[in-house]
Amino acid sequence: MILSVASPASAVPPPPRRATLDEVARSAGVSRSTASRALSGGVASAAAVDAVRRATERLGFVPNRAARGLARQRTDAIALVIPETPSFIFYDPFLAIVTSTVSAACWKAGLQPMMVLMDPDDPVHTIERFLHLGNVDGMIVTSFHHNRPVEDLLKTASLPAVFIGRPPSGSGFPYVDVANRAGARSATEHLLGRGRRHIACLSGSFDMAAAVDRRDGFWDAHRSAGVEPGPCLEGAFTARSGLILARRLLAEHPETDAIFAQSDALAAGAIQALTAAGRLVPDDLAVVGFDDFSTATEVFPNLTTVAQPVTELAQAAADLMIGHLETGQWGDWPQILPTELVVRQSA
Repeated sequence: MILSVASPASAVPPPPRRATLDEVARSAGVSRSTASRALSGGVASAAAVDAVRRATERLGFVPNRAARGLARQRTDAIALVIPETPSFIFYDPFLAIVTSTVSAACWKAGLQPMMVLMDPDDPVHTIERFLHLGNVDGMIVTSFHHNRPVEDLLKTASLPAVFIGRPPSGSGFPYVDVANRAGARSATEHLLGRGRRHIACLSGSFDMAAAVDRRDGFWDAHRSAGVEPGPCLEGAFTARSGLILARRLLAEHPETDAIFAQSDALAAGAIQALTAAGRLVPDDLAVVGFDDFSTATEVFPNLTTVAQPVTELAQAAADLMIGHLETGQWGDWPQILPTELVVRQSA
């Protein structure tokens, strides 16, 4: 191996020296502590703040973010905690929208978002150390599955937390959610209004509040109509689960004439299974989903579905957390955002 050493003439010049806080203070004609307060938003006169601002512009001073955070006992970072497998996180459109919206809100507020992946099957100590060491100022938790060790970890982490979706009963965490129960009821009422009387529900996992609420809305509509509800088959919010559950439904409940699927992905999988079995949608079985993601207009026939405002949901959660970090107070919660039935060709 041959090593080459650059001659002094060709050496890269060192970067320019950064101005210091002491130099800014001298240039502004104030003390170092006053300059520090002016830069960090602390108590300082308007004249001092203006003098320090002009001095930083003259000297090209760049504040040390880490040092500021240490002085305020803040990291300026927020953890987005997602208790799902990595493969699901990067596949699911709900989580993609939540991640991008929360990240944009954090950046706009001068905060650093940190995605904390948390496989529900892994022991909690894999992230326990991270949350307890003060790496972040707060947590936004989404796609939560009821899991006692994880719930205990979040409660003992001594960090403010906001949930996207209803948290475990009695946990006391602030949260934002959509009207899952009302949305599911409207979907089922639409099918009943189309004359369907043997309606099945394809559900996500019942360890998630959204799946339970949507199942309850499905039952609410049947009770109000005086109609016996069809089966509610539990799976996951995925197309593969919809395919498997719909095949089972056709085998065990051939009288079914409609399906309420608790997600668009479940509905898409169900339509695939129905088509393969020679059943026409909506003539033989009508199908309604829940989400109104791009999948709804990519399947054939286009999907009647319950639209949920995911961007607004994630923004509301981020605003709650950012507001708490700025003021030490929680804004109004819970915030429950409305859903809307979007009628297309599948039902």
